[in-house]
Amino acid sequence: MLRRLTLAVLVVTAVAALTAPAVSARVARGAHRPDPVLLVHGFQGSGSGWHSFVAALLAHGYRASEIDAITYDSGASNVDTARRIAREAATLRARTGAARIDIVSHSMGAISSRYYLERLGGAPHVDAWVSLAGVNEGTVWAYGCYALTPCREMVPSSSVLHQLNTSTAPGGTRLGTWWSPCDEAIVPHANAELPGAHNVETACLGHSALKSDPVVVGQVLRFLATPG
Repeated sequence: MLRRLTLAVLVVTAVAALTAPAVSARVARGAHRPDPVLLVHGFQGSGSGWHSFVAALLAHGYRASEIDAITYDSGASNVDTARRIAREAATLRARTGAARIDIVSHSMGAISSRYYLERLGGAPHVDAWVSLAGVNEGTVWAYGCYALTPCREMVPSSSVLHQLNTSTAPGGTRLGTWWSPCDEAIVPHANAELPGAHNVETACLGHSALKSDPVVVGQVLRFLATPG
């Protein structure tokens, strides 16, 4: 897992201070260790797309071993990806000795990571879950690639989303969503919100920009640092 992060760490360390506003002392160096973070990318993304976010985490006291940016097969069902996330989360907890982790997801990654929380028993192991431009209530954009299984699961009427959105939210896990009124991929834009979550409307940002915008990154870091 460390191999995936090595390149990102080398590239972004020099600009870390520009992308990460100050957050709670909980993540300061020498303070109590923060929860490890599992980063889950979206459709056709990869673990290497989290450069700015990894820089922010490192700048605020996280160790490289406490950050895991996975890469999964974007052509696979979100249910299969959720099982992969379950294994990855268990590995991250075992490696760090942490009882709980935090999950930050982008776009379609919100579906698979929520499935892990709500349907595969992940909630007791996750303190905070974050969705950046997440497909939480579906997007009509996905009809454009409907022939693909993960795209069918992203449309508003999908059976996977129905399972998630008609179930009880996982107890004990703090939920946060960030969504943009200018997001070209989440249509309608407010479908990135989630009932019962801490929902934040951002400035006019593109779909991928939510992963690197300094204001959003700072807000997310503060949310992760809030005691559960």
